[in-house]
Amino acid sequence: MKKQFTKFKMALVATFVLLIAGVCVLVNDRVANAAGVVGFSVSPMKQNIVLNPGDTYRGTFTVSNPASSEDDFSYLVTVTPFYVKDDSEYTAVFDEESDRTMISKWITVTSATSGTIAPNESNEIEFLITVPEDAPSGGQYAAITVSSNNNDDTSEGSTGIREQIAIAHTIFAEIAGETTKKGEVTEINVPSFIFSGDLTAASKVRNTGNVHGKATYKLQVFPLFSDEEVYTNEEKPDEQTILPERTLYFETAWKNTPSFGIYNVIYTVEFEGTKTEVKKMVIKCPIWMLFSILFAIIAAIIYVGLRIKARKR
Repeated sequence: MKKQFTKFKMALVATFVLLIAGVCVLVNDRVANAAGVVGFSVSPMKQNIVLNPGDTYRGTFTVSNPASSEDDFSYLVTVTPFYVKDDSEYTAVFDEESDRTMISKWITVTSATSGTIAPNESNEIEFLITVPEDAPSGGQYAAITVSSNNNDDTSEGSTGIREQIAIAHTIFAEIAGETTKKGEVTEINVPSFIFSGDLTAASKVRNTGNVHGKATYKLQVFPLFSDEEVYTNEEKPDEQTILPERTLYFETAWKNTPSFGIYNVIYTVEFEGTKTEVKKMVIKCPIWMLFSILFAIIAAIIYVGLRIKARKR
């Protein structure tokens, strides 16, 4: 009987070794987002302003051609509506007019609407917003778009087409009056188990007011039996601006989460006075380790069962 148990134990060890060997290659599921290189920049990218009906506002922003560029940059400046679709991607829209984009009709570019910038140089774009006396209160949104002014290339051997690049300087305006800033967290999710990748919490926030508002996302991670944080973004929480009547899906992640651990997680989402907090225990365990643990448990149960059966005999 002892020989049978010895053979059984050897078989278990061999099977365990084969299992580990079969899953020893770990796949990193993080996706690296490669940002495309744009030949110019706009600064700042966005302006938040508060206006009264009848106001006149003068604003500026800068267009720069980087020193690394080898060519002069020719550009065109246009004014367009700006809003976002109420979809899961929060897709920006620059060609649909609505009650929220009337400000695009109130903006006039007062500097040259076209020009050329040498490498390591910049131009200032000036604009004027003339708010009507009967302007409705609430949020108004527009974009002043700077696009590359590339004429068709008609040189020999050319296709006659050049790529055009555009960058938007967005205007987030609040027209004073009967404004309402409020919203709700419609969905919040902290996973219980993570097999690969980062520890990521996610939420959906709905802006139910009539002007844009700011959402903040805080993630705190503690070891299972400790009050000392292993990760937190409390000092610099993630922030997102949400437009009226729109829902934003957003994820907050602990980058480079260790491959194994058991944590207590606190995820807090705030929007204009509304606060939602979730506390949860989260286990991070690679799938190969989980299978190994399950295999060891099953093997132990079988081993104990055979020992009991042998003793009865």
